[in-house]
Amino acid sequence: MSNPTPLSRLSTSALELLPSSPRHQQSQLSALHSALRSHTSALLAALTSTTGHPRITTAEAEAEYASALDAIRHFYDSVDPKKALEEEYAVAKGRNNESRRVPVGVVVVRPGWYTRLWSVVVPVAAAVAGGNCVVVELPTEGGHEVDVVLKEVLTEVMDGNTFWVSEGAVEDEEFLRGAVVVDQRGEGGLGRQVVSSSKARVVAVVDRTADVEEAARAITRARFSFGGGSPYAPDLVLVNEFVKTKFYEACSRYATRAFADRQSSSAEELGPVDMAVEKAEAQKQVVSFGGQGFKLLDILDRDTPLSKMKITGQYLPIATCSSLVDAVFSQEFENPLLAGYFFADPPSAKYLAQYLPCHISCVNHIPTQLLLGPAAPVSHGPDLAHRYNAEMFSLPRPQYFVSPAPTDVVRVAEDLLGGKGAASQKLRALATRPLKPTGQPKTLETLDFFASGLFLSGGLFLALVLPTIGSASYVLAKGASGYFGRLKG
Repeated sequence: MSNPTPLSRLSTSALELLPSSPRHQQSQLSALHSALRSHTSALLAALTSTTGHPRITTAEAEAEYASALDAIRHFYDSVDPKKALEEEYAVAKGRNNESRRVPVGVVVVRPGWYTRLWSVVVPVAAAVAGGNCVVVELPTEGGHEVDVVLKEVLTEVMDGNTFWVSEGAVEDEEFLRGAVVVDQRGEGGLGRQVVSSSKARVVAVVDRTADVEEAARAITRARFSFGGGSPYAPDLVLVNEFVKTKFYEACSRYATRAFADRQSSSAEELGPVDMAVEKAEAQKQVVSFGGQGFKLLDILDRDTPLSKMKITGQYLPIATCSSLVDAVFSQEFENPLLAGYFFADPPSAKYLAQYLPCHISCVNHIPTQLLLGPAAPVSHGPDLAHRYNAEMFSLPRPQYFVSPAPTDVVRVAEDLLGGKGAASQKLRALATRPLKPTGQPKTLETLDFFASGLFLSGGLFLALVLPTIGSASYVLAKGASGYFGRLKG
């Protein structure tokens, strides 16, 4: 008998519910955490390598590494064997298990390039905590330096019956149809998808009521950290014209300070954003200012393609707006944007957050945890801290030993369906009870929105016109009386 393939082995383990055991989950997460701790130096060296990817600082590599380990700790702590056992036997003991969830079975992780260690480790930990078998796609060629270390670590410590590192893209269609695919690149494909909206933009708005210094500090840090590669770095900043000069000067100061101690990256092939910047500069659509390794782009023409691009690298496009309304409606944005950062007083920020559709809105700050990892999956509520959670890789399957308490209507309906004819009138009376009043003025309750507007407009018209007509009538009547009086005389 031939040896089973890795995919068939994982499918069998998923059917046998091997990874759904809380003890197995704890064992795997503990082994992963321990292995990453023992390979600290190799991982940090790989993260700061410049081979084919934007260079990040040693401090940024430390932050990524620490955040990845912290995520494993979070998911390890979320596994509760005692609670899982109680829920498993709830029905046997005559209790409901309304919150019951079951694993999806197999999760395929297709990591993005940005913060590669974090982007591999966190979804793996979430999927394991959800009770699933896991496949991670790590190519042998053209990959990230950290992939070499990760392959060694993962292959060494993870259970081969429930985990596999694939050196290429999984293409087995039957296998993929039964799996959940974590797609951090937004490429789509077979299987149930947990897709990152990696191409959606991020917009920051700095109103005249903002703390301009704090806005500049937060925005430049988000844009220029981690090689300018975060999907949550601002792609466009709209600044009120009254504070633009102050904001621009503050951005220049913070960016210059941030890049002062950084080593310059070696020359790389120009990408789409680099070429778009050069073209916009040549066509006088932007005026740029830069220091060592960064550029602030003052957008003079809002029609420039730069104002509509997903930005990568060390560029910060800044455009002027005249008001909150101008910021919201002056151009067409995605619906939703990946994120919106609104620097303003609370009433102004409320307006911006209400009318600019964003997957995540942040007021007067940009969370550090957003800058690590891929874009959040758009089909789920965003998890700021870890981007993924175990519920994304499980399905609701509630169990009921007894039905929830019925409403009055359901209780009487049961009597009626059970043959109690007298319940018919009572059921009809319960069902036809009027709804609670809306609290609106009686005169407007029966009118729809547009009719109400017409009614109010008509009232305003009459309030303005009738006094005028009355005054004119009085003047005409008085004049006519005098005229006919003189005729009689």
